[in-house]
Amino acid sequence: MTGLALAGGGARGAYQIGVYFALKKCHIKIDGFVGTSIGAFNAAMLASGRDKELLKFWQNVNVAMLLGLSDTLIAELTENKLDYGLIKEGINSFKQIISNKGLSTNKMQALLKNLDIAKTLYKSKKDFGLVTVRFKDLKPLYLFKESIPPCQLNDYILASCYLPIFKMEKIIDNNYYLDGGFYDNVPANALLNKGYNKVYAVDLEAIGIKRPYVDRKRIVEIKPSRKLGSILNYNSEKINDNIKLGYYDTMKIIKKLDGYRFIFKVRNNWYYDWLVRNVSKTTLKEMKKFFRTKDNKKLVIKALEYVMWQEKYNYLEIYSPYKVIKRIKGRKKYGVYRFINQL
Repeated sequence: MTGLALAGGGARGAYQIGVYFALKKCHIKIDGFVGTSIGAFNAAMLASGRDKELLKFWQNVNVAMLLGLSDTLIAELTENKLDYGLIKEGINSFKQIISNKGLSTNKMQALLKNLDIAKTLYKSKKDFGLVTVRFKDLKPLYLFKESIPPCQLNDYILASCYLPIFKMEKIIDNNYYLDGGFYDNVPANALLNKGYNKVYAVDLEAIGIKRPYVDRKRIVEIKPSRKLGSILNYNSEKINDNIKLGYYDTMKIIKKLDGYRFIFKVRNNWYYDWLVRNVSKTTLKEMKKFFRTKDNKKLVIKALEYVMWQEKYNYLEIYSPYKVIKRIKGRKKYGVYRFINQL
């Protein structure tokens, strides 16, 4: 069996839907899903077969509405602004939070109720699990759907997402709960312990405790190759970029594509040895020292990426090394460009 473990990370969770669609594109069947925090929500939707609906959710999400904060405050926070407007909005929101003893979860509860995930999840043959922490004894709970009554599914998803910034309310069985990230932010072990042969673990590199995997050989780890931004950055452009990044990062891993900052079609070492055959010994020596490598394949890829980064190439594409060289050749005659001109 093959599983998908989804980490917590707020707005960064958009990356995970891109990962899922890449796995789907590669015809990789996922038998079970498990998640922490926002990963628990994503996992529940995917296990229910509602991937297209989840994609639409991420493309239209409004964090200000969900958290009960103003659009102005969220926009200015995510853009790292510091001005009078931010201070004013911040003070007003802070007063509201203090009077409520934390952020309200009413809007999130309403969203979960409206989605009615239980209606489709319990009809699905896919496994679904989540992680949360019971506050009174700090006991971590790994729960699969067979242990979660359908009428309490929304409560457990909310419990897995429950950060201390929210108003402390008793959710399930007269208990308080904490975000699952306080114990296990990338809960792949839940699937490994259930007997899964392979687990794709999507780490959003957010704050949280990451437990060692019980069997590293059964894990395929997927991490963002670039920064996903703030956990509160729900800017639609950034969300869509993160979805695409999740897709391309996963395609790179599954298809074993080349590249570091960008993605290249696979070419053997002899191809890159052939590319540098006409490069002068002086230039070759300079470039190998500059990029700190003696390997021709690494050298050419790093040189191309160096120029592509400067010229702001789109990193959400799969490139042919030959076509990139052809486009760059002759642009300039110094430095790394001189090396590429000789390829």
